[in-house]
Amino acid sequence: YNFERPHEALGLATPASRYQPSSREFPDPLPPIEYNSRDIVRKVQGKGEISFHGCVFKVGRAFTGYPVALRPTLTDGLFDVYFCHQKIYTINMNEKT
Repeated sequence: YNFERPHEALGLATPASRYQPSSREFPDPLPPIEYNSRDIVRKVQGKGEISFHGCVFKVGRAFTGYPVALRPTLTDGLFDVYFCHQKIYTINMNEKT
């Protein structure tokens, strides 16, 4: 579809004709990821999931194999999930299944 189907949002161009690779290179390997001693650290498993308080939460396959930090928020039962310094997800323990 990216080579065949024109899109109105692209002025009837195909997505492939508009693609440009990023000029920024992704470091390989990433520098060591370090978190604060107060952070709750979990390693993201194969399906992009972490386990926390007996529940499994999907944070994204892109983070598989990397550590993420969980930080409690000011709201009871909410934890923000960080990859390095970027917030990527919020866990709501009040809605766990």
